[in-house]
Amino acid sequence: MKNKNILNSDSYVPVILGSGINSLGIVRSFAEQKIKSVVLDHVKSHAFYSKYSYGELVANPITETDNFIKDLILFGKKLKNKGFIIATNDEWLLPISRNQKQLEAYYYFPMSENKVIEICSDKEKLYSFAEENKIPYPKTFFLKNIHGIEKIEAEIIYPCILKPTITVGFTEKLKTRGRVFRLENKKELIKIIDKIKKADLSNIPYVLQEYIYGGIESLYTITTYSNKYGNIIAYSTGHKIRQNPPDAGTIVSGKVTPQPELYEYAKKLIKNVGFYGIANTEFKKDSKNGEFKLIEINPRPGKWNYSVTASGINMPIIALKEAEGEKYNKIQTSDNELIWLVFIEDFLLSLFLFKKKGYPEFNISFSQWRKSIKGKKVFPIFSIKDILPYFHYLITLIR
Repeated sequence: MKNKNILNSDSYVPVILGSGINSLGIVRSFAEQKIKSVVLDHVKSHAFYSKYSYGELVANPITETDNFIKDLILFGKKLKNKGFIIATNDEWLLPISRNQKQLEAYYYFPMSENKVIEICSDKEKLYSFAEENKIPYPKTFFLKNIHGIEKIEAEIIYPCILKPTITVGFTEKLKTRGRVFRLENKKELIKIIDKIKKADLSNIPYVLQEYIYGGIESLYTITTYSNKYGNIIAYSTGHKIRQNPPDAGTIVSGKVTPQPELYEYAKKLIKNVGFYGIANTEFKKDSKNGEFKLIEINPRPGKWNYSVTASGINMPIIALKEAEGEKYNKIQTSDNELIWLVFIEDFLLSLFLFKKKGYPEFNISFSQWRKSIKGKKVFPIFSIKDILPYFHYLITLIR
């Protein structure tokens, strides 16, 4: 399909905000039905180079929000039909959600209105909602500054997790390997508080949270598509294998595997909050008692969304067809298992780079790494049918 034909399409045109790995997954999901996507970003990343996309640069949604909204309106005016808009991370999602009424003349929004997005994006609001609806979550305290710990000292359960909510420059100032601290007792808490005060980091917000026992493999995700009534139409579950950084980072490998219990929790959460669209909800399974506890809900597609498509559930297409009037009377899911793998990063991190980054306990041998990714695999960037994004990825990695 030529680029000008996208603009003149009589159907909704997928307009994907962001051009990273998650965007590339959505582009390729639409391509499975021979639908070409528009990718908008303020930098050119992987999805810009896909043969299944047409890319344009727009203003930065964080630093130039007003210009970004103007750019969306200008692009929307080029389209014969409305754009089917999908945000791939919060930097895109929140500005378009807050300006939805202004943008609706040019774009169809397959997502909830702003008040629902705000509940999902704000953990304090989300946990309050979970409390009301009897959905398990880790006991959590939201602190305006580090001095707030004194007021909750008697309520703290050890071990606990302490982390800042403003992360830019935190590890550099504190001179630590990461920004998430597991504290076994009050002595360790006092020690880290003292270090925070000396680094002049006392007056930023912090979260202190109950520690849930279990490693990275205990972090489970359920990806869902729910309609305007909050009813789940399609879902897929899986758990992380590795993330970077390993204590609180972004997925580099994961396994799609059925986990029916997660569906019941997600069904209750999404229905009661009234969520519409694709969501990526994370739970952690407590290795001591097997209970799942809610960590967060990302009210948008996640980084490893293409694993869902590869397992047989094409959520972007389901969302588009439903917007065009198709009815789904049966919940779409799959029992297929597979490994989603950012191959080079996962290999280098596991065998060499975790140690170099200050996490030697996460380094493993080649045979251990090979065993951990055993099974049918899907690669989020490499595709022999769509090779240019992979070349761009390699160049970026080398740089």
